[in-house]
Amino acid sequence: MASNVESSIHRGGDFIHDFVCSACEEDRLNTEAQHFCSQCTKYYCDNCVPVHNKLYKRHAVLDRKDVKKWAAAPGTVDAMERCEKHPGKALELVCVDHDKLCCPVCVAVGHRQCASILHIPDVAKGIRKDPMFTQLPKEVADLRKQLEDMEDARTKNSASLWDTRAVIVDENKTIRENINASLDKMEKTTVDELDSLIAKHETVIKKDIDFCKQMHEDLKSLMDAIENKKSSGEPTLYIGVKKCGDKMKEARAHVHRMSSVETYYLTYQPDKTIEKWFSSPQSFGVLNECVTVAAQFPQEHVFQVLGSKEYNVKMSSETLECDIGGVCELPCGQVVITDRNHSKVKLLDREYLVVDVYDVARAPWGVCHICGDEVAVCVNYFDQICELQFMYVAIGKLFVRRKLSFNHKCFAAVYHGDQLYISSGTALYVYTMSGQLAKKLYEDKTESDAVEKCVISNDGKRIYITNPSKNQLITLDNMGNTLATFTDPDMIQPTGIDVSPAGHVFVCAWDSKTVLQVDKDGKTKLTTLAKKVDGVSCPKALFFSSRTSCLFVGRWKDTLLVIMLQ
Repeated sequence: MASNVESSIHRGGDFIHDFVCSACEEDRLNTEAQHFCSQCTKYYCDNCVPVHNKLYKRHAVLDRKDVKKWAAAPGTVDAMERCEKHPGKALELVCVDHDKLCCPVCVAVGHRQCASILHIPDVAKGIRKDPMFTQLPKEVADLRKQLEDMEDARTKNSASLWDTRAVIVDENKTIRENINASLDKMEKTTVDELDSLIAKHETVIKKDIDFCKQMHEDLKSLMDAIENKKSSGEPTLYIGVKKCGDKMKEARAHVHRMSSVETYYLTYQPDKTIEKWFSSPQSFGVLNECVTVAAQFPQEHVFQVLGSKEYNVKMSSETLECDIGGVCELPCGQVVITDRNHSKVKLLDREYLVVDVYDVARAPWGVCHICGDEVAVCVNYFDQICELQFMYVAIGKLFVRRKLSFNHKCFAAVYHGDQLYISSGTALYVYTMSGQLAKKLYEDKTESDAVEKCVISNDGKRIYITNPSKNQLITLDNMGNTLATFTDPDMIQPTGIDVSPAGHVFVCAWDSKTVLQVDKDGKTKLTTLAKKVDGVSCPKALFFSSRTSCLFVGRWKDTLLVIMLQ
């Protein structure tokens, strides 16, 4: 087959070019075109174009750098069937060896030695019934949604970096006020280094955003073209499907690469000795650039406990026992916990030592990660205060950015798909990030804690809710329909819950003093990971760290329990 195709793309010993000079062609010469006149809609080689330009001085002539515009000219190959490498040629063949669509020039240049090259009309027979064609719209829609989500996450990541920059620069100015003008050079060095690191990440982030936008549009254009060509011949539809498949492979590969990096962020540790002695340091502090890479476990993986350790989170000035009702981890490894008994939000470093404390008006409940260094804390005081406080971490301190108030309780919050899911004890609400109610997704008024903690799977298809009063784990779809209701003797009064990026579901229970792993469908217990003998006493909150493969267990106790998994 290869030899037959090869012979068909020769003409008198000359290769067929993607664009042939129109003037030469009239003289029965086969000369490759280097220019195109949009008014004449003709192609010219380097020898013929001067004659054309002399006769038609006002015509717009495009050279090879604008070759894509040549292909858009009237009378050229249809966009769906056009070869991207040789825009003047139509895709007529398939190289089975490389699984590539080819025009005759492609075969001549890169596929001469391939054993199996087939004619597209032969391969395309029955394409309308092929799952590759029938399932394509849904697969493209799902991938475009992933691209949109990734673009949105990267945009927020960029904003978070600049927020961090603002806080760091302000800190530098505070230090700068306590010393003399000789520190100007050191301040400039720090800011320049900071800007350089941000610019470095901004380049990657912008590239990811631009790719998402471009790929999103490319896939839309291809699907629009396929929809418009449904009445066309099977070869045309086959080409569209193959082109779309190739574009999807490229998009998936890029999305997979991007997904391995959750966020880019900076940390900063000012050098406090500068005020006493500043002749040696070259900048205001140490800037650390970090990239979070999530640990990868297959969805069916059942974890085992390697060990556990307790870390004290009680301040020396506190007299009551801590009540850790919410836990979450930032990409940099810092941990944010809520302490209801002391009405405080506490920031822990990577060694789980308390490095900052923020006093809230009343008892804080759940806490969830938003993006970068930002978290949202649920605050309730009877019916007087029901709000979500957005906090961010910079230079080792907690700051409040804004607040949203509700006319119902706010026990737990989850951020997903640029929306907030808020549990009130009897209902699960969906809000926009500006605080507008989108819908009431689920409701159960049988008990005041029938809808307590909630989490959402990474793909947004499953929502898990704890109902402590009925000892239930409830699984919903994203429309609020109940998919499963799970109970187990090892899960009495479930309180904390979390789901890993890969879909592993973890639940802790107050009365049974246990931590369980449940299957992604919320129907079966896979294992009981820890019990009272392992330190699980009075558990109230749970968080799985994909960075360290640890479970953080918040308890009515002065220590945070960290369970190491494998």
